[in-house]
Amino acid sequence: MLGALRSFEAAGRLLSFTRAAQELHLTQSAVSQQVRKLEERLGYRLFARGSALGLTDKGGALLRTVSAALGEIEQTLARLGADAAPLQLSCVPSFALRWLMPRLTEFQRLAPEVPLRLLAEFQPPDGGMAGADIAIRYDAASHVPPQAVPLLDEYLLPVATPAYLARHPAFAAGESMDGIAMLHDASPWDGAEAFAEWRLWLQAARPDWLPLLGGAQFNLSSLALGMALNHEGVAMARTALVWDELQSGRLVDVFGRWVASPARYALLGRDPSRRETQAFAGWISSACARFDAERERVRVQGAGPRRRQAG
Repeated sequence: MLGALRSFEAAGRLLSFTRAAQELHLTQSAVSQQVRKLEERLGYRLFARGSALGLTDKGGALLRTVSAALGEIEQTLARLGADAAPLQLSCVPSFALRWLMPRLTEFQRLAPEVPLRLLAEFQPPDGGMAGADIAIRYDAASHVPPQAVPLLDEYLLPVATPAYLARHPAFAAGESMDGIAMLHDASPWDGAEAFAEWRLWLQAARPDWLPLLGGAQFNLSSLALGMALNHEGVAMARTALVWDELQSGRLVDVFGRWVASPARYALLGRDPSRRETQAFAGWISSACARFDAERERVRVQGAGPRRRQAG
């Protein structure tokens, strides 16, 4: 109910579902649906929908009351939570576990005055914040909200352990997929089709292997990578999620061919002007830029016996 009232208040104040969605970090359809459900619950129309969005008489009366109530709630919460509440960061699980967490010590050292609470959770389908102050999302370009700050593009590459490749020399030589277990993230980004990452890589690098597409699917990239690290197959990986394993040699970039992913990591902030949000946003942007520079150096120069190329 509170979420619906927030959507109504923003849409009524701005007289625009689109601008309300931008302010609330939701999609336009999510705001419209919440307002419609609120109208159904109340039993009367709040907006007169014509060539321009306008409030009905009852909508105007409710808006004045809701605006005053929400304003008072926000003031009370700000007063009670001042200098106490941690910055709530929602992050897609695999990126949180495999890239962000090993680097968070640096942020805590540079900004000890900013308490941080990390929530590794699946992103809501409407691209919202799920109640967090800031969120790191992995989305296809068409799904990235316009107010999001781009952090990092991605490349896809098949990876396996040296032991697994030793047991499948024909695959390692690029000759055959016989006996190969293909490991997949079942839903790498919102709206992704089945086997999306492997399909994209095969279309760009080995279209002759497309008829062989299949294999085990997992709801987390980390699970597919865990299977690969356990010598159980070949995972289609994102560079950020396997960087440390590639550098240590625990996983091998099988063919040295990187294919650009249609999705990228982006940062959303509920209140971009908040000091703590600005501190984290500045740090994560810098950390991603440093990682990208290192990754680009490896991509261009190559490392190890195989030269890595982007497709």
